[in-house]
Amino acid sequence: MTRAQTASTVKLLKMPKLEIVAETLVKSGLRPSLRAVMSRLMRDHKVQSDVCIILADDEKLRALKLEFWGEDATTDVLSFPQWEPGDPFVPAVLGDIVISLPTAQAQADARGHSLETELVVLAAHGLTHLLGFDHQTQADWGVFHESERQAIKFLADFDSRHTP
Repeated sequence: MTRAQTASTVKLLKMPKLEIVAETLVKSGLRPSLRAVMSRLMRDHKVQSDVCIILADDEKLRALKLEFWGEDATTDVLSFPQWEPGDPFVPAVLGDIVISLPTAQAQADARGHSLETELVVLAAHGLTHLLGFDHQTQADWGVFHESERQAIKFLADFDSRHTP
């Protein structure tokens, strides 16, 4: 078989793109760790579609929650999937995850860990929603907690390789 024939028979898989958009001021160093952790989670979950994470303020999340859920309150994270479980067509974009930086910082302070840790936990939670999971009952929370634990482990791995 010639090189040209071999190349024509190889199916090339598109690597999913992870976009991180900051609509508010973001502390230096947060994006690389968030990107590393989420890229690893996406790879582990075999995500083949693009994901966008938007780092915003409380006002943005309040407006989105009012528009899409009819609730006039802020929150820490919202997910906007472009795919429904069972749909055989998986779109090029899996969906968007919107995180409130002020709420994430307040939760990090209350829980005694870094903003970086809180962001990867919230992003993992959002990705779990994009993958079609929900937490209507106590039993449903298991997959969310496991994804969040993985994110914290991946962050520790990233930090150990990037801390002098």
